[in-house]
Amino acid sequence: GDAHHHGSLAPDELGAYARPAVQWLEGQYLTLRPSIEESGAVYAYLTFISWDEEKELLTFAESARLDSDFTQKGLVSFPYISGHIYLVTNTSGQYRMILLSRPNIHGAMSGILTTLAVGDGSQLIPAASPITFIPVKAGYEPVLGLIRSGMECFDEYRRCVDQVAAGRFALFPSLD
Repeated sequence: GDAHHHGSLAPDELGAYARPAVQWLEGQYLTLRPSIEESGAVYAYLTFISWDEEKELLTFAESARLDSDFTQKGLVSFPYISGHIYLVTNTSGQYRMILLSRPNIHGAMSGILTTLAVGDGSQLIPAASPITFIPVKAGYEPVLGLIRSGMECFDEYRRCVDQVAAGRFALFPSLD
């Protein structure tokens, strides 16, 4: 972060971006995806995207609640060529990735989460789901956690998640 470092780029493998080009991405996002564990429900949590002065790149961190420990931390890749945003977590070689489209007019970014879900017993199974990031305006405290049908924000959250596929922000080809 010294003056002589100003204008340096993130590593090539993350898209070689400069901070001024990605500053608009920094902030707090309400992150919504279908619950993997409970059919029909929506899982809501916060994601913070911020600039790491030391590493000179964007990082992200997730939290279920503002006061809880972050559950996932990772790096942001933003290759200019694809115009898509990649949030990548690498835990001892185990990767998890979120691939997002550029923001819509409301600043929301939508795409696909690829991860490992708990299957039978403790067996892990690859899973993919739609995911959307909605900028959180200052002073707004969204409802977080497992959002079930009948809860106040359920219809709005479900609509946001369904819009990922309906708005063709990501494709989920049919298997029939």
